Amino acid sequence: MFPMPESDLSEPVGLDQARARVAATAFPRRASHFSPGQVGLEPEIFAFRTKVGGPPSRLPLAGPGSVLETIDEMVSGGELEARLEPGAAPAYALPNGGRLTFEPAGQIEHSTAIFPTAATALDDVEATAHLLEDGFSKRGARLASLGIDLWNSVDDVPQQLQAARYKSMAAYFAARGPHGAVMMRNTGSVQVNLDLGPPGIDAERWLLANLLSPIATASFACSPLEGAVSRRAQAWQGLDPTRTGFPARLVAEGLGDPGAQYADFALDADVMLFRRGPDGGLPGEPGLRFRDWIENGHSEHGSATVADLDYHQSTLFPEVRLRGFFELRCIDGVPAHWRPAVVVFWTGLLYDDDARREALALLEPARGELYEFWSRSARDGLGDPEILALARRIWALALEGADRLPGDFFRSGDIGRAADFRERFVVTGRSPAVELAEALEAGADDALNWGLATEVVVDRE
Repeated sequence: MFPMPESDLSEPVGLDQARARVAATAFPRRASHFSPGQVGLEPEIFAFRTKVGGPPSRLPLAGPGSVLETIDEMVSGGELEARLEPGAAPAYALPNGGRLTFEPAGQIEHSTAIFPTAATALDDVEATAHLLEDGFSKRGARLASLGIDLWNSVDDVPQQLQAARYKSMAAYFAARGPHGAVMMRNTGSVQVNLDLGPPGIDAERWLLANLLSPIATASFACSPLEGAVSRRAQAWQGLDPTRTGFPARLVAEGLGDPGAQYADFALDADVMLFRRGPDGGLPGEPGLRFRDWIENGHSEHGSATVADLDYHQSTLFPEVRLRGFFELRCIDGVPAHWRPAVVVFWTGLLYDDDARREALALLEPARGELYEFWSRSARDGLGDPEILALARRIWALALEGADRLPGDFFRSGDIGRAADFRERFVVTGRSPAVELAEALEAGADDALNWGLATEVVVDRE
């Protein structure tokens, strides 16, 4: 999960040790050997079954006609090369180093291997998506990449992962409010994983990635529901403010020590899970920060250990998560047609030196408004005049930066696809959610067609 320094995991952990350990594991200081940087992708996909005269229904995770039954049939029939891994939650290893895993209500997640270029990462995502689409469509199901399930409520789609971690997560979030059920059961995203970079550049990338998050949320919003362009982002905003959003020290300091900023964020987050009990996990307690557990112990669970700290890190969900690389988490699931635009946006801004510095200079003055921008980006998206003005300038920098990256970093059509996205949405000031809402008004088929999870692989010749 996380590369950890040598330590006795069963020993109680102190505050200074905890700070140092989080900083060393989340943001290791090391020279990057990759130029401009590597790319990994994690798209999430909904599987629906359509019916005449009614809304699409979600395929259950297990049982007859389910997501897992379909994948198992594909594997046994030679349609998909994958190996079921041992463990409490279902997961399939793919031959190219990626994995198929599943969100709590059956959403399919494809986590790719780490690739040296955006071109190879996107090729891998599209090839796997096509295999899945072919297999599911033969069995009467449709796949869609959207930020939220537009047709089924959390009451329609129960939680189906029953491993202790997921049951305890659900119980913890339920104690805080309704947003956890929405996030776990009804949302989808596309995460992008990028290199930290060498010292100096890594701190700039860290700050810029956080400052860009509201712009990215607004630009790619694909979950129009309940008066928002990104209901998915709103679910994360209301979920648990101690473990989502942005590190308080980053908002206060700006450019600083990323490891220290993230370490304080981790220690100030509430304990979501205790690794205790016969099935390996118990719900945590809202209001009990991890630093409180270290300093005061717990009447039932004793002292916090190094192993507890390591597990706690896996329960943090900021917009930019540090795992020895940047896990960029702020974007709704988007149709396959626009996935290249997502990768061009992030890599053009973070991997090109000129674009990164110009974008930092543009966004740094608004750092104190980061949380306000985040809220407005989910509610109004590109319909917010201030966010739109920034997005237009940021997108110009992203495309310029992408153009300066090595010629084989993207496929021949990727930057053009991103330019098309900018013209269609950013220039017009309409987040994709507005277009999706119009398709939804025309009917479920139109909305599902809009959110297709597959796309013709772009030729690199």
